[in-house]
Amino acid sequence: MNKEATLNHPQHDHEYGKQIAVIRSDLERLQGDIGKLRDEVAEDASERVKQFTGQATETLKEKGEVLRERSEQLRAAGEQRKAEISSEVQQHPVASILAATGAGLAIGALAMWAQNGVKS
Repeated sequence: MNKEATLNHPQHDHEYGKQIAVIRSDLERLQGDIGKLRDEVAEDASERVKQFTGQATETLKEKGEVLRERSEQLRAAGEQRKAEISSEVQQHPVASILAATGAGLAIGALAMWAQNGVKS
């Protein structure tokens, strides 16, 4: 049989039409399945984001509370040390002045030594 006779034969046109209809039907079902899959993936991603956000929020609250507690401890320790130093200075004013003067002279000597060391 030649090509023209095969293409124009009514029986073949009918079979191609059925095959095209089946392919179209398959494509429509595939599109539906892809749409459902897309929706499920989006829903799953949304749920995971919600879970992550909840966990992150809880962790930040916990860490914030720990930070506040430590900050309060440091503030209390600083206040206590400040009171101890004030008490020591009030009990021994001359010794405190001499100690501060000695520390200032030592720091000044170190600064001069460092400056002269850099110039050499």
